[in-house]
Amino acid sequence: MSTPNAPSRLAALDGVRGVAALIVMGLHVAGAMGSGLLGHGYLMVDLFFLMSGFVLSAGYGARLSQGGAGTWFAGKRLVRLYPLALAGLLLGAAVAAGLSFGGLRGMEDQPLVLLMLAALFLPWLGGGLVVPFNGPAWSLQLELWINVAYGYAARWLTDRRLAALTGMAAVALIATTLATGQFDGGFANNDPSRAAGPWSYFVGWARVAFAFPLGILLHRWWAAGKLAKITAASAAWLLPTALLLVALPVPGLTPLYDLGAVLILFPLLVALAANTKVGGRAAGINALLGRLSYGLYVLHGPILVAFKYLEPADLLLPVRLAWYGLAAVIAIAAAALAERWIDRPARRWAAGERATKPTATIQVGSA
Repeated sequence: MSTPNAPSRLAALDGVRGVAALIVMGLHVAGAMGSGLLGHGYLMVDLFFLMSGFVLSAGYGARLSQGGAGTWFAGKRLVRLYPLALAGLLLGAAVAAGLSFGGLRGMEDQPLVLLMLAALFLPWLGGGLVVPFNGPAWSLQLELWINVAYGYAARWLTDRRLAALTGMAAVALIATTLATGQFDGGFANNDPSRAAGPWSYFVGWARVAFAFPLGILLHRWWAAGKLAKITAASAAWLLPTALLLVALPVPGLTPLYDLGAVLILFPLLVALAANTKVGGRAAGINALLGRLSYGLYVLHGPILVAFKYLEPADLLLPVRLAWYGLAAVIAIAAAALAERWIDRPARRWAAGERATKPTATIQVGSA
């Protein structure tokens, strides 16, 4: 399942992942300021799931399809995801403790239980955020567990079975979205303040159960040359522009808009990115965005929480913009430091230890 020149061709996916992480941070910055700008930025999570399936199939699909590598793969994914996830969790707990001791915010009930669950990549379903100390980490939990399932089941995942699983998940996703009138689920559960019903967490499972296997299937089709016609001039500019436009608020038909983006547009964008060759300065920018994406996603939440509760009262709009701009800069700097000292060693370990059986030649980035 190897593909000539695959690493350079897949480099555009790094840029897409980085832009998506910036959009998620922008969504949360806007939310902290009480703005609806980038109101559909939560859809980037589905794009992450989709790209994860694509890239993991590229890097490990051939090895996993031979069977017997589930535990090996689970260990690689745990080492790959856990260090930064733990760093984000501890940062979030430290921020929560600091704000509580300063009298700016109450501490969550049962904090040790919440910490233990999050450290085990398990959700808190008692009400509110699934990962109270670091809200965005809910998607990392789902990603890890579906990665583990993929590692053990890959041997039996023919294209037909993958298509069937993806189709059933699509039906479940459409049904739950239309029944509840909203698509954005998974991050909270049984929380009326967020319009999250008692089963909202499981909407997240419908999202990942659709997007991740579809990503695997897309990679197989791409490697077989079935998606070669999905190209566009100036794709390097088209891709980030399309993501930004998707994230902007759209009046009316919001559930249908979300479904259209996830079911139709995102698979086309991933195929387009896979078919886009980048070089020169663009390659460097894409690589940088890809390296920073995971750290930015997992660390920006606690930083924004700190800035939100420490924000001085009655700031004028330009000063508020500067205040949260500083928060964004700190989050990017933290992501850069985390990439250098935490994420890069984890990537090297995950990529360096190989099983004796042959594996695909496509390199895995920061999926």
